[in-house]
Amino acid sequence: MAVICCALLASSCSTPSLRVRTVYSDGRVSEEIVPLRCCRSHLEYRLSSSGLAGIDTLTVVPDFARAVEGDEGFFMNSQGHITYFLPGRRDTTVWLYQRHPIALEGIKTPSGCYAAVFQSYRWNLRSRIDVRGGEYVQSFDYILRDTAPSEDLVLQYWPLKGADASYSGIARLYRRLFVENNPEMVPLRERVKSRPLLKYALESPEIRIRQAWKPLPTPVPHQTRENEPPVRVKVTFNRVCDIVDALAEAGVDSAQLTLVGWNLKGHDGRYPTVFPPEPGLGGEADLKHLISYAQGKGFQIVPHICTGDAYKVSEDWDPADIAKLPSGELDSSYVYGSGRMFKICPEVSYRKYVQKINDSLRVYGFRGIEYNDVYSIVAPVTCCDPAHPLDFAAAARYDRLILKDGSDKIGGIGSEGGYDHVAPVLDFCLYASVGGLTKLAFDKLRDAHVPVWHIIYNGYIYSCPFSEVVNYSTKVPDISMKMQEYGCHPTFYFHAAHRDDAKNWIGNHQTDLYCGTQEELEQSVKAIRQGYDYLREYGYIQYLLPQNKG
Repeated sequence: MAVICCALLASSCSTPSLRVRTVYSDGRVSEEIVPLRCCRSHLEYRLSSSGLAGIDTLTVVPDFARAVEGDEGFFMNSQGHITYFLPGRRDTTVWLYQRHPIALEGIKTPSGCYAAVFQSYRWNLRSRIDVRGGEYVQSFDYILRDTAPSEDLVLQYWPLKGADASYSGIARLYRRLFVENNPEMVPLRERVKSRPLLKYALESPEIRIRQAWKPLPTPVPHQTRENEPPVRVKVTFNRVCDIVDALAEAGVDSAQLTLVGWNLKGHDGRYPTVFPPEPGLGGEADLKHLISYAQGKGFQIVPHICTGDAYKVSEDWDPADIAKLPSGELDSSYVYGSGRMFKICPEVSYRKYVQKINDSLRVYGFRGIEYNDVYSIVAPVTCCDPAHPLDFAAAARYDRLILKDGSDKIGGIGSEGGYDHVAPVLDFCLYASVGGLTKLAFDKLRDAHVPVWHIIYNGYIYSCPFSEVVNYSTKVPDISMKMQEYGCHPTFYFHAAHRDDAKNWIGNHQTDLYCGTQEELEQSVKAIRQGYDYLREYGYIQYLLPQNKG
């Protein structure tokens, strides 16, 4: 790789440059052409931390990130969406992610193929594509107005040629850089040698069972103990024992069961309060019996928890726990089953809640790959509270500490998505890419989805690629074909579609798993058996590190 890059740089390093537009906090605007610095194997734009003071927005446009309609090549964003240079598009601007799941985007134009790697300020970076008069341009905006500069701004462009001049070559380059910079990244094939619980989970279907929840969308956005909606109890602890028996009878002799909504008041019921287990499901005694029963039958069983969210209806509600915005307001951007959801400062969560919760879960007997919701599907939560301030880097460290605590005490850790600031401690992603099969839109310049995350992390983190692939064996054949393409871990969900509106992101009621009747249970187990059989034949794909063909 280095030899190829050096040869390319030696021939062209005098020409590549960026157009840099700077908008200052006082309203001044400047524009300049800045040559990229030639390093050993890449091109680099660097602006010192002192030079960032007083900047509101910094826009950079590489001269090689331009193409005209009909050109071969593409722009690739950090979610794996590909924009081809197709003719006939109206003039448009599409703003892409400001919070990048991986610190990477890709460019392939007649001027060359490059991996754009964000070495700093990735959480402040918003990418966009402009189409004007048949010309396509990719650029980046660094939004710095609420950021205290703490490090140099570094943007790298790594040139790629030959077989590497492709989206897969871009992904493989990023994987090499990430692994080199994170020595904790050990391939799954090595980790399982000393971690039997991980090996078991990796080679067994994941079965998530949503047991109880409040109505969604909620009719009560501001909940108190007096107006709190009743919990919908769907799968009691004793009924999960029946699921265990049905699996065993169908020849599914290994599976990891993840209990969702087992906690007080069901899914997201009264976070950060977790205990006691929801009485309507059978309470603590029945839960402990279930854990022992499942393990006695040879199954792993783990809890779904969420230690980053808080609701005012909680017994533990304390506004001092909540992350603060620069304005001083409490950080909240979502309404879920328990009403307005607030974000707990990661430092507070780790020190006040996480360790105690995991200690209790371990005493209950849970063992396997614990699931802690949300942490890998959003950017780190910053906090402007003077009592516990966190910038992005500090928040990312606490995210890793939170997940590692669960891993150390329960046996491993999974979360919701593919944001790779937690990759060094993560074992499993429920859905690695939130923008998948059904998210393509011609008018939004999304022409295809490619498995960029999976090329990078397959063999290091096992995953279900998108929410659409959950319960794959109940869906159309095209979904099943994606299993092998994306190295998917067979993942199943009882009551996946739990919302009362059309916003269920995992599936719909026709593709769901149920166990209300014996017939429903048998049909669900039949679907799971397909995933069990798939792993016997194709589970080895999860251990592979994608390479060039030929």
